[in-house]
Amino acid sequence: MVLLKVEKLKKWFPMKKGIFGKTFYVRAVENVSFELEKGEAVSLVGESGSGKTTLGKTILRLYEPTDGRIFFDGKDITSLSNKELMWYRRQTGIVQQDPYGSLAPHFTIYKILEEPLIIHGVSKEERREKIFSILNEIRLPPEEFAFKYPHMLSGGQLQRVAIARAMILDPKLIVADEPVSMLDASVRVEILNLFAELQRKHDMSVIYITHDLSTTRYFSEKIFIMYAGHIVERAPTKEMLNNPLHPYTRALFNAIPDPDPENRLRMREVPPGEPPSLVNPPPGCRFKPRCPIATSKCDEEPPEYEVSPGHFVKCWYPK
Repeated sequence: MVLLKVEKLKKWFPMKKGIFGKTFYVRAVENVSFELEKGEAVSLVGESGSGKTTLGKTILRLYEPTDGRIFFDGKDITSLSNKELMWYRRQTGIVQQDPYGSLAPHFTIYKILEEPLIIHGVSKEERREKIFSILNEIRLPPEEFAFKYPHMLSGGQLQRVAIARAMILDPKLIVADEPVSMLDASVRVEILNLFAELQRKHDMSVIYITHDLSTTRYFSEKIFIMYAGHIVERAPTKEMLNNPLHPYTRALFNAIPDPDPENRLRMREVPPGEPPSLVNPPPGCRFKPRCPIATSKCDEEPPEYEVSPGHFVKCWYPK
């Protein structure tokens, strides 16, 4: 069953040069389309600045879409007002990248988790029950942690609270924006495994935003690769890990550190240059200036091909 459907979604940010200058647009997300099944977890992978976070926040209607359509549970939520979106806010949640900056420092953990319940009219008795229940689920005993303040917790414990806050209203969809990138390596897999366990238990759909391909295998059923505002490849996780087809996807895999010391001196095939300006992106394929197999054909934007069941790639020459 399809929970989320995105059709040709665009998000452009206007910017002016000087007070009376010409208006330019940062084309952060461009013609993105995909579907997300109920209870499905996908990883959205790409370099910093590729548009991953903007896409996630536009889907949640934290940013207004410039064009395109967003359907949730069969309802078009693209143009709904804030008042009309109250039901959608209860069905969705977000886990921010920085647990230190995303939690109010002057609130106790109990108050942080209680705030969304108050906004959505949950009774006082039910609020206490839900807060204690979710703290037990994230393995922070409520009798010990409920009335502590954020500065009294470690980074890993804070991110558990951020996950609990996203889940407190029993949402159907959570966008997790780099939820482990600021944590020590020793606790990253632990937090991801806990999140995956909660996702399966509550049958939530999750969009896991990351720049680290090596963590996707722990969490997602599908991987979407994003470059300069476009999704250039998407496939089931096992298929993507075994058979990456887009030149950019292969470059991301080549950039993963190799734990074998004997392989660390081998030359890596890393594309030269930088991602393009999103104010003035190149015509056609946005990866063309860095692509080792680009031809004049790439001056035209490639369509999205389904090269095998469920494996889509936006490239004229997928290999």
